[in-house]
Amino acid sequence: LRQPFKAILVSPHFLFVVETEPGEAGIHRLTNHQLATRLALMIWSSLPDERLLGRADAGELHDDEILRQETRRMLQDPRSRALGENFGLQWLGLREFLEIRPDAEVFPEYSDELAADMREEAIEFVAAVFREDRPLTDLLVSDAVYVNGRLARHYELDLPSDAPWQRVPVQNRSRGGVLTLGSVLTASSYPRRTSPVLRGRWILSELLGDRVPPPPEDVPALEETESDTDAKTLRQRLEIHRQKAECAACHDRMDPLGFGLENFDGIGRWRDRDRGVPIDATGVLPSGQKFSGPDELRLVLLQRRDDFLRQFVRKLLGFSLGRELNKFDACIVDECLERLAENDFRSSVLIESIALSYPFQYRYYRESKDQETTSE
Repeated sequence: LRQPFKAILVSPHFLFVVETEPGEAGIHRLTNHQLATRLALMIWSSLPDERLLGRADAGELHDDEILRQETRRMLQDPRSRALGENFGLQWLGLREFLEIRPDAEVFPEYSDELAADMREEAIEFVAAVFREDRPLTDLLVSDAVYVNGRLARHYELDLPSDAPWQRVPVQNRSRGGVLTLGSVLTASSYPRRTSPVLRGRWILSELLGDRVPPPPEDVPALEETESDTDAKTLRQRLEIHRQKAECAACHDRMDPLGFGLENFDGIGRWRDRDRGVPIDATGVLPSGQKFSGPDELRLVLLQRRDDFLRQFVRKLLGFSLGRELNKFDACIVDECLERLAENDFRSSVLIESIALSYPFQYRYYRESKDQETTSE
């Protein structure tokens, strides 16, 4: 028994999704069953269920309206949580979040259980936007958070310590959206302190799709130039750090955005003071625009809504196709953005647009060696 089972378990047909190649090379539309598998992998990260397979058996999935119906149904299914876990964590750069270890001396409250809750919060929040068909802009500006009792206590929210996971409205606007997720704030901090640079870089690169080049090799990191006896504030140290022309070009864009999140400490808790000094969460962008704190920062990012949506569409399209995008995919991104603008940016519209897109439903097959031999 051992040998045949070994052969099964190492077979590419067991480990991977293998789309059977047609008899001739060229561009071919996926079969109904191949399309069902792609759709299930995108939304559920799993296999098609009986209903979807039934649609495929009947040859109905090439009908655009039926495909839309199935897409909406699958988003309502609890298995769509996979969009939050597999796509959401990848998009937010949190796939390795549980490996992050803040300094236990500075943050003794941090634990494996709290880290797991922070990770789950990110999954629940992203998944809920799709499950509830909310506008994608809610990812930036939301009036509620998803927490359990332990995480609510960490965030100083009024919820029993044993409360299960639930949607909790927030009134003071200090929380809401991916910017204020505890996992994001922790991952974009150093083990012993916050980092406006890391947080600003994360906003630019992950949320807005701006390319941020690495620092010059001969410029030491702020951590290396900082001493415990230095009386300067973090903001003052960064001001000195970016006086160098080679640093200013990027830091003038990153640092102000990161300072907008300085009210959150290195593990995502709200604070008004740091080492006895009042928090200065103001920022001035290169354009001269000023803001203060996370609420005003979110409004600044909403003004760049188009950049945010384009980056999000690119990320989800690449995830759905299982490959990096190329120049030929640009028209698909534009089509998705047009449909979103026409439908109040509803998340289901983006999933439907991808499912109906040409690269999702078609595949290019190279000429096989057997065909090459025959043609010769």
